[in-house]
Amino acid sequence: MENKNFLLAIALSISFLFIWSVFVVPRFSPPPLQAPPAQASPKGEATAVPSALTAAHPEDARSPAQSADTILRNERNEIVLAPLGGAVRNWRLNLKGQEIDLVNSGDGTPLPLSTFNVPFHITQTGSQAVMTATLTNGVKVTKTLILSSSGFLNNLVIHLENPLSQPVEIKNWELGWGPGLGTAPSERKENSRLTRALSLGKITSHYLKAGEYPDAGQWAGIDNRYFMVVFIPPANVHPQFTVSGSKEQTVVSLRDTTSIPAHGQVTLEYPFYAGPKGYTQLKQYGKRLEEGVDFGTFSAVGKVILSAIYRLQGWTGNYGWAIVILTIGLQTLLLPLTLKSFKAQMAMKKLQPQIAAIQAQFKSDPKRLNIEMMNVYKKTGTNPFGGCLPMLLQLPIFWALFTTLRNAYELRGAPWIGWVHDLSAADPLHILPIVMGGAMFFQQRLSGAVTDPTQKQMMMVMPIMFTVMFFNFPAGLVLYWLTNNLLTMGFQYGFQQYQKETPRVINTTIVK
Repeated sequence: MENKNFLLAIALSISFLFIWSVFVVPRFSPPPLQAPPAQASPKGEATAVPSALTAAHPEDARSPAQSADTILRNERNEIVLAPLGGAVRNWRLNLKGQEIDLVNSGDGTPLPLSTFNVPFHITQTGSQAVMTATLTNGVKVTKTLILSSSGFLNNLVIHLENPLSQPVEIKNWELGWGPGLGTAPSERKENSRLTRALSLGKITSHYLKAGEYPDAGQWAGIDNRYFMVVFIPPANVHPQFTVSGSKEQTVVSLRDTTSIPAHGQVTLEYPFYAGPKGYTQLKQYGKRLEEGVDFGTFSAVGKVILSAIYRLQGWTGNYGWAIVILTIGLQTLLLPLTLKSFKAQMAMKKLQPQIAAIQAQFKSDPKRLNIEMMNVYKKTGTNPFGGCLPMLLQLPIFWALFTTLRNAYELRGAPWIGWVHDLSAADPLHILPIVMGGAMFFQQRLSGAVTDPTQKQMMMVMPIMFTVMFFNFPAGLVLYWLTNNLLTMGFQYGFQQYQKETPRVINTTIVK
């Protein structure tokens, strides 16, 4: 009975972990700093030229306006550039046969990548766009957007040229993205609660609330479940990182002050990533961009699981079969513990008549009842919780699989067979969770009939509870749990057949 009650506790623990991870686990967020007070610029310095991310004064521009947008494209990207600020009106990605626009709203302001809030003249050549403008202080600005020939790590080069005979300081100019970050139409409903600002410091990544932060770290930007835009500041530049708005209206920007010597020039390169959050792909850049992929509480386990699934997919050509093979491998490794669990279950089953007699005899004395039951366990060498050890060890694997299948871009849109077209999404027909619930029911029946009414009720409720709970879980996770149940049933049936043939040997092992 204790064994079955503990199984119920495990099921409740899984539900608790889900609620805890999604709604309770806090994200580190350093306290925001106060914005520095505005300072008057001394003579000979340029006043701060606000970008479209802060204020708008296009009438101050000296460069002639360009009314038409410019389209920059290559095999994976199509970018619509707006003249004002040299901004991005649309950033469309062609991924897995689907078009994704990373610009959350291309009609309002601010627009991503806008700088200095002056109209630029844009010239497009091949996979790069050259944008030129002149600020009110005479500084000539050249922005060059260079698309990556492979991958999604692009480059933005900002060249500032000072024709004056005195130095010029451009204060608090900005480069950023927002509001929000676009995604696929089917994911827009959840995008509001999943959009976040993030940066990578010297040790780990942080998810940031609205405020001003003194250093952008190694990189900083914005992401949602499957996509990310992050900026990588030059090695000798340490811009502030500002976050405003919340959820899908989040705006992130790098803010810096640049001094240009008399008759001199300054060139700043800002590599930035704009694309999917594929862990294996991000890791190849060698800039720790993969730290932006959230694998949850058991992140170390999740990374190992994703690496194994990725390699197995290379052999099978299908992520679904990769999950099946991974499950078989895990169950094989856990087989000694699984057999130990079966032995403990058999031992408990043999003790049921004796335990039932003790419960009837001491039902009015709970304290004495517990003492007598513990004496029975001690005398027979039986561990009432021994049957649950493999299930406890699988909890980190289960939870790591859940976060991996939900957050790894590699599995997004990955089909298995027939009706399962996306292993990262719920089974559209709910066939897998129903079959899984049925497998759990037959697995419990295979464990042997029980006479206690409480146990019978629990054995009926658990498969139903798991089926309902798994209805909206990723199909890949349900496939893992279903395969796990079928393998356990197979092991259990084989163990029972072996026990019938050699009962004395097994009984000697069970009861000392």
